[in-house]
Amino acid sequence: MSDPVLVLSVIAALFVVLLITKSITQWKFCVICVSVSVTWIALLVLYWLGMFNQPVIIAVLMGQTIVGLYYFLEKNTAEGLHIFRLPLLLTLTLAAFMALGVTTDLVYGVSLLAVLWVVLSLLYFYRQNPKTKIVVDRIIACCRDW
Repeated sequence: MSDPVLVLSVIAALFVVLLITKSITQWKFCVICVSVSVTWIALLVLYWLGMFNQPVIIAVLMGQTIVGLYYFLEKNTAEGLHIFRLPLLLTLTLAAFMALGVTTDLVYGVSLLAVLWVVLSLLYFYRQNPKTKIVVDRIIACCRDW
């Protein structure tokens, strides 16, 4: 069995086990999210130990978790905080790169993120200013109005 098929099988098996676990406990969690996350975390540890050599598979699964976390936070935070969606998504992505050992131009990536966080924080804190409010509203509406 190839690595991708094995990984898909592990995720499916975890899904069944976690679905049963969720049904007999009071725990509240997304079964798909936990299945995918547990799988890539285990694969990442194996990768660090030199026992798994398919970082692309890990990266795809990490990306799924990042998007799931992004949507979870978007759903569970005040709309005004949605101005921080882009830097949050990019910060999580850079963290995934770093976990996989991709550290090329790390200083530039961190610098870009710092600038984004600072600029959007300033916009957020001055959002009551009529001109700033227009910009903030457009940024927040970017993913809502399409």
